[in-house]
Amino acid sequence: MHAHAAFVPPEPVRQALADLVTSLEPSPADTLSGRRGLFGRRTPENVAAPAGPLLEPLDPDRILLPITDFGYLASGDARRLVEALTQVCAPLPQPTIRVAGGAALVDPGDRSVWADVAGTDDELGAMRAIAQAVVSGVEPLGLFCDRRQFRPRFTIATITDDTTVEHLEQVLAELAAYSSEPWTIHEVAVLQKGAGVYRTVPIGTRPPG
Repeated sequence: MHAHAAFVPPEPVRQALADLVTSLEPSPADTLSGRRGLFGRRTPENVAAPAGPLLEPLDPDRILLPITDFGYLASGDARRLVEALTQVCAPLPQPTIRVAGGAALVDPGDRSVWADVAGTDDELGAMRAIAQAVVSGVEPLGLFCDRRQFRPRFTIATITDDTTVEHLEQVLAELAAYSSEPWTIHEVAVLQKGAGVYRTVPIGTRPPG
């Protein structure tokens, strides 16, 4: 199995973000009419509206906060991984966070629209500490993951060839004004790519020390 770890926002948060993207899709009568594409391309007045959406929203089940990728594991290695993560996550605090703001085209070659995670410095620090513990906790198993991989944001949509500057700016403005209900991170999900959650690892089940 190809395993990776992530924080999974509550279903209402994931659904609200997916709905935010789809609710801003223009009607066919409003689409394009000579507007600039994202990379300077202009759409002629007589070109028909695109068949697909201006942004491709992620299915709510795929809206996750990635922590790290473990690669391909045999079933026995996957069980040992979950056992190791259970040990390292048990004494860690459970941070409370929310979604506020967003960004797009963050890195070279990036075609994602991102939602940002917000919280106090202590809460965000606690979330990063969990991500760091996940990475370091599997090293005794011979799994060496990228310590720089975790970022407090997650993809909610993908830019398409039909995405316009104006539409992307509208979505980012809505994200800038958006703030979700806060939620507490109780667990880390270990997921099997293409098959959903394999196991969940509880956080904070044992006092530190």
